[in-house]
Amino acid sequence: MALKKDAHDILERIILNGTVHIGNNQNSSNFTLGYLQGNKQYLLDAGVDINRIRAFKSERTFERKKFKDLIDRLFLFIGIDEEELKNADMSKMNISEHLKELDDLDQQASTIRNYEMANEYAIEKTETQVRVVEYFSHSSIDLTELSKLDFFDVHVGEISRNSWVKLKNNYENIKAIVVHLGRTSTGEAVMIFAPKMFYDETKSLLMSLSFDQVDLPDAPMSAQALLELKKKEIDGLYKQKDRVAKAKEVFIDMYRASVVALYFRYKMIEKIEYLESHVAESGNFFIFNAFVPASTTEKLKQDIEKMADNAIVAFEDDSTVPKKFTIPTKLMNNVLLRPFETLVKMYSVPQYQESDPTPFFALTYMLLFGLMFGDVGQGIVLILAGTLLKKQFGSLSGIIQRIGVSSTIFGFIYGSVFGMEDLIPALIIRPMEQINTILIFAIVLGVALVSIAYFMGFYNLKKKGRYADLYFDKNGISGFLFYISFLLFIFNMVLGQSYFGSISSLVTMITTAVMVITTCLMILKLKLKPRVEKANSDDKEEFSAVESGFEMFETIMSFFSNTLSFIRVGAFAINHVGLFMAFHALGQMIGNTAGNIFMIIVGNIVILSLEALIVFIQAIRLEYYELFSKYFEGGGEIYSPLTFDIKAK
Repeated sequence: MALKKDAHDILERIILNGTVHIGNNQNSSNFTLGYLQGNKQYLLDAGVDINRIRAFKSERTFERKKFKDLIDRLFLFIGIDEEELKNADMSKMNISEHLKELDDLDQQASTIRNYEMANEYAIEKTETQVRVVEYFSHSSIDLTELSKLDFFDVHVGEISRNSWVKLKNNYENIKAIVVHLGRTSTGEAVMIFAPKMFYDETKSLLMSLSFDQVDLPDAPMSAQALLELKKKEIDGLYKQKDRVAKAKEVFIDMYRASVVALYFRYKMIEKIEYLESHVAESGNFFIFNAFVPASTTEKLKQDIEKMADNAIVAFEDDSTVPKKFTIPTKLMNNVLLRPFETLVKMYSVPQYQESDPTPFFALTYMLLFGLMFGDVGQGIVLILAGTLLKKQFGSLSGIIQRIGVSSTIFGFIYGSVFGMEDLIPALIIRPMEQINTILIFAIVLGVALVSIAYFMGFYNLKKKGRYADLYFDKNGISGFLFYISFLLFIFNMVLGQSYFGSISSLVTMITTAVMVITTCLMILKLKLKPRVEKANSDDKEEFSAVESGFEMFETIMSFFSNTLSFIRVGAFAINHVGLFMAFHALGQMIGNTAGNIFMIIVGNIVILSLEALIVFIQAIRLEYYELFSKYFEGGGEIYSPLTFDIKAK
């Protein structure tokens, strides 16, 4: 909060600070007004009349369209490129002086531009006359006589080659005599004798042909004399062109930096106007609310107080922010994990109270992809592809590089190089030779990942203070205990005697009891909620036994499907080998080495372009549906600070 007279300078400083995030508010297009609706106590403490709070109205006027038009014209005239904008002089200037200076510069540029255009037109016109008059230069004819005929108008000039074809094809419809003088470097030279009585028709004909007419001299003059005169005119015009170019060069050198700085100022004013739409005022004060990272508060406060020592800068703890406002989430991951933020944000942005799922997502995604697509050669190809496509695909290329590394590592584990399993030994296992082992491992891995996801969900629920969900929800502790008990129950029923021996019946009793108890807790969650959480006026859910029963049935089915879904990890590892075997068999059927090599190459291309994409999608599916559902809700708002980008168009 500060005096209105300082608003412009303070808002500019906030933009240059580059850490302020304007939150979304569904109830008001002005964030500050929306935020102040239920948070006015600190204004009362500061002596602000809260009854006079309204949207901010700037005392400055900014002729945006005129400013923009002038800037665009000067950019085009001077030829300013993006590299210059990166090195723009960001010195502060007065807005009114800017517009006046722009007007002056534009007038000077317009004068030079008009001279350029007039000079170019004169040169073009005179050169056309020279090309046409050259056809009369060997004749002693007095060209002035041609304009003195009693019954005919004589038109000498040049037309384009297309117009000449058009003219020839319509001779029978033309009320004039056309004499073709010859071909010039840019068209056709012609002389047209038209009866004066058909003046209007002739005028229309010349316009349709885009006839470039040569003006005949008024004083008696031979063609040769006229030609020499026109050549002298051209020499003078080119000298004039050099003088205009020099004047333009001087203008550009003198004012180039100023125009770039003015462009910067124009973009800054645009940003300030946007910020003003989220500012409130009361009397002589202006008020501005926004989100900033805790680590930047001191720097922001210092920047604002440098501009206005009477400014009041106060920071609220995130716990005091009303629930209707979404606190932005700033994702902070290292270079290895950062590209995977793109896939996380495709699902949703983490809430401010949630832990960032990116690290767990990135590590498990690379693990799952490598397990399903383990091949040294193809992994290296993916690494190279990600490196080469970095400029075109950005973060996606980073993901391709990292899954390529994972694929390469698992290629060594499987002993596979471009689908050939006889080049290097397998470090641990060959999927096709131990199918049952790889499938069982996939299920065990799924159980382990789902369990970790549960514990991450516990942490998020506790952080949000949702203790009823933490204890009694299907994604809480009750759900996890039911899940583990359910798996042990099934395992005991199938292989209990082999693994549990005499305590098999005890395991059955314990797992059954846990499933019954946790089922009751999950069904009665709404009834038990008041015992572990404070009552909330926003909670309007009512208990329904039928609905709870159906939810429980859906929960049991999801536990079963979540676990079996991971069998695809082993299936794709086997399928990867199987596809190569199929192409290898086709190569052997061809019956020669060249054919075999050809089929291996084709197989690798098909598998890289098709199976790699399928595995990429399947790994995302496992993350989104089997893991995110346990610990990640999303619905947050990404931290997007208002910054000044000089390159913004």
